[in-house]
Amino acid sequence: MNRTARQILRQLVKGPKGFWHLIRHQDSSIREFIDTLRDLEDSKTIKREGSVFKLNTKNLIAEPYRDFGCEVGEGKFNLSEDFMHLKERFGEVVRERPLPREDYDQGFMRKEDTVKRAVFMYERGDVEGKDIFILGDDDLLSIALGLMKLARSITVVEADRRIVRFITAKAKELNLQNVQAIEYNALNDLPPDLYGRYHTFVSDPVETWLGFKVFVGRCIQALKGKGCSGYFGLTHLEASLKKWYEFEKFLMDCSFVITDILRDFNFYPEDENKWQKFYESYRLCKEVPDVGLPEIDWYRSSFIRIEAVDSINYPKLPPSLSPQQLYFDEETWATPGAK
Repeated sequence: MNRTARQILRQLVKGPKGFWHLIRHQDSSIREFIDTLRDLEDSKTIKREGSVFKLNTKNLIAEPYRDFGCEVGEGKFNLSEDFMHLKERFGEVVRERPLPREDYDQGFMRKEDTVKRAVFMYERGDVEGKDIFILGDDDLLSIALGLMKLARSITVVEADRRIVRFITAKAKELNLQNVQAIEYNALNDLPPDLYGRYHTFVSDPVETWLGFKVFVGRCIQALKGKGCSGYFGLTHLEASLKKWYEFEKFLMDCSFVITDILRDFNFYPEDENKWQKFYESYRLCKEVPDVGLPEIDWYRSSFIRIEAVDSINYPKLPPSLSPQQLYFDEETWATPGAK
């Protein structure tokens, strides 16, 4: 079942819906949407009465649409009671999370932003019934997605053994049987058993050119093929527009198109991350000394969605890289240890 069909059916599970309601709650072109409606009618899955559509079978296994209040527009993100409940549960679970490490350039976003990511992915049809691949998860998105009880499987690959252990323990404690965490460093080739298995990936890549190519490239290698999607965070702070241009060319070469850019969707809390000791090694603070420590949460990233529009052209990645090559370039001014 394609994404558009799933989006249509999850609306109709709750009852008949009009044509314009259905077209509003899906992501395909009008032509693709109409073709999917006709296919569902031809297969007797749905039937039309005037401008209203309804299910034509009692045997359909489909989850009803869950309104988390993910309405993004005019700079606002509306929150429903379901969202607030999910955020509260997630906040309780991650209270004892590991703090960031300098050697992995870590830093987690605000708890509500992690949940916003999970909800947005659900709204785009990339969670329910999907196999999800996450490369690096100090944000603990896997736990937020697991709490939604919608994904078929969630696999985290993570270099930091503390995070692997934390996710594994919480998944067991919460009976999230579809969540697993595996110790893996992106400097190494992706394990063969993870190739081509997943529908959706999520990562916050290193923002050097090589780092982006390696992180996102590994994620692309994990996807099944056409129609699969990916999500990643990207800043304007350590990635110039020239670098964005190179990133976009790389994605297009792999047969992907950008479908969504949510600017400054995620902020990183200074107090919770306890980054104070990191600042002395930031190039930013060396170039502009005596500015003091920040009094606001200033570091933020945009959230980007991509989708494979054809058979994936799986990228060839560098056979080996040093951490220095991966993490540092002339634009890494807020990365620990930058020269």
